[in-house]
Amino acid sequence: MDQVRARLRGGPEDGREVSVPADHTGHPVPRITVPVRPQTPPRCAAGPPPLLIYERSGSHTTDTWDFEYVGAESQN
Repeated sequence: MDQVRARLRGGPEDGREVSVPADHTGHPVPRITVPVRPQTPPRCAAGPPPLLIYERSGSHTTDTWDFEYVGAESQN
C-alpha cells in the first residue's frame, strides 16, 4: 500500500501534515487516528492521551489531501 500526504484541518493538530496509507487508486483511507503530540510541560493525566479522529474531506492540491477533525477517542 502506498502513502500519500494529508493535511489535518481543525482540532488540536490543525495544519499538521502526515503520511497516510493509500489504496491502489491513490486515494487515502477514509479515516485516520493520530496520537496527541506531547505537550511541554507535560500535562498531568492518569491515562494515555486520546487519539484524534480525522476523516478525509477532499483533495487540497494534487498531492495533499485534507482530513477534517471529527472528535477524539480514548485509548483505554
